[in-house]
Amino acid sequence: MEADRYAIFGASRREGGFVWLTAFVLAFGICVGSGGAMAQTSNNYLVRLSGSPVIGARPVQELATAWAQALKLTGVRVDAGMDPNEYDVVAEGAEGSGRMTVQSRSHGTLAGIEPLLRGQADLWMAARQVRQSDLDAMRARNVPNVPTLAQFQQPGVENVIGLTGLTIIVHQRNTVKMVNPQQLRDIYAGRVTSWAQVGGPSNLPIGLYSLDVADTATDSFCTTILGIPDTRKCVDSFARLAVPSAGMEQEDLADDVAGNPAGIGFVSYSSRRGAKALPLGTACGSGIAPSLFRLKTEEYPLVQRLYLYTAPGRPLSPAAQAFLQFALGPAGQAAVGSSGLADQLPSLSDPRYAEGRIATANDPMDGGQTRVRPPDVRAFEQAVTGADRLSITFRFQAGTNALDSRGEADMSRLIDLLRQPSYARTSVVMIGFSSATGDYADNRQLARDRAQALRERLTDAGVANVSAVGIGPGAAVVCNLDPVRGMLNQRVEVWLRKAG
Repeated sequence: MEADRYAIFGASRREGGFVWLTAFVLAFGICVGSGGAMAQTSNNYLVRLSGSPVIGARPVQELATAWAQALKLTGVRVDAGMDPNEYDVVAEGAEGSGRMTVQSRSHGTLAGIEPLLRGQADLWMAARQVRQSDLDAMRARNVPNVPTLAQFQQPGVENVIGLTGLTIIVHQRNTVKMVNPQQLRDIYAGRVTSWAQVGGPSNLPIGLYSLDVADTATDSFCTTILGIPDTRKCVDSFARLAVPSAGMEQEDLADDVAGNPAGIGFVSYSSRRGAKALPLGTACGSGIAPSLFRLKTEEYPLVQRLYLYTAPGRPLSPAAQAFLQFALGPAGQAAVGSSGLADQLPSLSDPRYAEGRIATANDPMDGGQTRVRPPDVRAFEQAVTGADRLSITFRFQAGTNALDSRGEADMSRLIDLLRQPSYARTSVVMIGFSSATGDYADNRQLARDRAQALRERLTDAGVANVSAVGIGPGAAVVCNLDPVRGMLNQRVEVWLRKAG
């Protein structure tokens, strides 16, 4: 794998990700538990989380267990509550030297914000970014001192903990090459009933599968594909399903679809098992297949950020601060990956990735409205030939050079990575891109300015051999005809070239 060529913390992880050295993990755990924030001896650590079960189920269990190990606490156990959405992870040290309790109360994203604001929870688990409607709902419930949306979206208050992606699955022998959102809407409404109508096997009726109304994948499918945020109303609108869905787990549904040549369903990326994941068609007509790398770069259309929010203006307890730092660090992110989510550990593209990107460097993905200038195509080809892309992709607060909340955390991860001795002779290229909307020259200049600003942050941190280039709207990774997702083309990619 590419990771082996760069000796990234010693070994490669799944799809080019990284395994972090045990010594570093232990050192991180010790650092989190000391230095004034927390002492590791004779202390009780209590962390309270409320919100989405996407985070509060397995991911929090994995994080709490890994944190207990880093704190050298043993006897880790999960104490289930009377409510199936509530549990505590408890661990204790030898002879009463310490005790850790991580409480998870996962009754839904919206249900998690009020305990945070009332001081009954330390961290809010949100399966989407905070909305103005969330804050309006809190004011309607007479919650005092509700912060503004801008206060909630500040780095350090808004923390991306991991990513997930909805995946459309079919039988492995299904010949459909991709499916677009309109086709999915027609299929689940019963307007399209045969695979032949969407380019699949002739005379084969479509067998619909759906998860329970309470499943988070159902909420994502209804909201992002069907445009119906009320999941009960959404599921009630489905045509007759192939099998009853009540109580079915995602992995069970994937197994059923994998065994049914006529079947189609939706699950999270990590739950697809033996089923075939269909590329999702875009407004540009192209199909984008899900992969762990595309989830990490947020270029797969159905990727979703998952958040841990703190209460704006209220300091975290030392225990909650230490838990959050651990969750965002290498050992915590490894635990997030083990839970089935996409972690944020840096991953390298596959060996032929650059070749494919060069082939499409002159495509701004806007229906032919913009012509990418030949010097920009050549500049991109020169920058990436012989290099590999890192999954870390920087995006910005609208209209500024300021990184968004994930970008700030990723900058720290990138600096830590590039400071390793194995990178002493590695060249780093920061490549800025823009959307295709607006003046071409202005877009290219903005892309160049952002890449240069990040290059300066790296050099100020002591990273050598860093260059920057601005390409503009070329080599697009998201369809610019989509006014919302097209903004994701405003980014800075990180490319690495090993000397010799």
